[in-house]
Amino acid sequence: MSPQEPQVIEAFKAWLVQNGARIHPDVQFEPVPSGFNVVAGSDVPADTTVVSIPFSLAITPDLSKVALKALFKGAAESHRLDTLSERQLVCTYVCMHQIARDAARGSQAGVLRHGPYIATLPSADKLRTPLHFNPAELEAFKGSNLYGATLDRQRDWQAEWEQCRAVVAAADPSWGEAFTWDRYLTASTYLSSRAFPSTVLSENPSLVTTPSSYPVLLPGIDALNHARAHPVSWVVSSKSATPSTVSSSSSESEPSISLVIHTVTPRGSELLNNYGPKPNAELTLGYGFSLANNPDDTIVLKIGGPSASHGGGKWEVGRAARGAEPVWEAVLAAVRAQNDEDDEDEDGEGEEGPSIEDELCAADMLAEMAQSLYDRLPPLPPANAAEMRPEVLQMLEHYLEGQRDILQSLIEFANAKEASALQRAREQGLHIVAEEDEEEE
Repeated sequence: MSPQEPQVIEAFKAWLVQNGARIHPDVQFEPVPSGFNVVAGSDVPADTTVVSIPFSLAITPDLSKVALKALFKGAAESHRLDTLSERQLVCTYVCMHQIARDAARGSQAGVLRHGPYIATLPSADKLRTPLHFNPAELEAFKGSNLYGATLDRQRDWQAEWEQCRAVVAAADPSWGEAFTWDRYLTASTYLSSRAFPSTVLSENPSLVTTPSSYPVLLPGIDALNHARAHPVSWVVSSKSATPSTVSSSSSESEPSISLVIHTVTPRGSELLNNYGPKPNAELTLGYGFSLANNPDDTIVLKIGGPSASHGGGKWEVGRAARGAEPVWEAVLAAVRAQNDEDDEDEDGEGEEGPSIEDELCAADMLAEMAQSLYDRLPPLPPANAAEMRPEVLQMLEHYLEGQRDILQSLIEFANAKEASALQRAREQGLHIVAEEDEEEE
């Protein structure tokens, strides 16, 4: 017999079914320090649909805006909701469940309808993304790209919060006072850690973010944790058929999104989703966890010069120098542009293509850049390790292992480019003099 689930979960499951969702009877929610894990109450066969929800149950920007306009009905400046981004609309909608839950214009009027879902989400003290780190924990990441990304995110989210708070305060000053940074940060973290791109709500569901996609929350589906390369399928159906193995009280025909797990899950084991390939930088920043020896780890490099426009001056390199070739081309183009400019100053014309000297200079520049980034990474163990929570220290270890491995592979890549250029020089009978040798002469 399965253990009794917490009352908040029983209420959530009942709410799901009442709103047309279908949830497998062996899906059980198990309390853990970070919130809830979803486990199998009995052996769950392969190719099982574990949860399915109608599109109308998803928290989308459009749903959020409609609800907020109804909540702010009568407010002279409710039109200012139109100035908010998709992210801001969803975050404000989530926040208002807590702020207006006791108000007649809120939950009693049925405007804010996702209360049972939001009640299951982890409290702020259980969140472990960098904006929830203590000062010592954040300081331990100083010198890494992730540290800078955290500061950028804090600046951006605080600007969003101030804009949203002004809109809420215009509708009701008391609500504006209750619309705190901590509340907005918590809602924003729910979105970064649980939302899926709106591309999943299409005929051919996809986890690929596009310029036109936006974040959506999928109650029930987003409860499952991530397992890399775990075989799952997202299935969109225009008809809500109700298999006998799935609980539902709705037979209405409405588009729905379902999660199918293709492996057997033994009783007591966790039922898992697959969020797609994600590096530890993204997992830590957005989700608050990391993977040991993550094959999908990357580092983002910023390079100026004439090639910067081909991707915003940013390139992503993975383990074993995966993706390093475009970086090499960018560095080589920058070196060549500088050398061509120098040649034109001397004789009025430059070479048509990169010379061996250009390649040697680019290889040296790339190796120095990678070594500089490597040397700037924070130490392990950090000096303040005693002030860090174990799970945060583990994220730091996983993240730095990946960054060091990638940068070392990039240095080796640059050295290989240098060796190749030197070999061609020898084949052409050219004598290459190193800069340090010139200085000695």
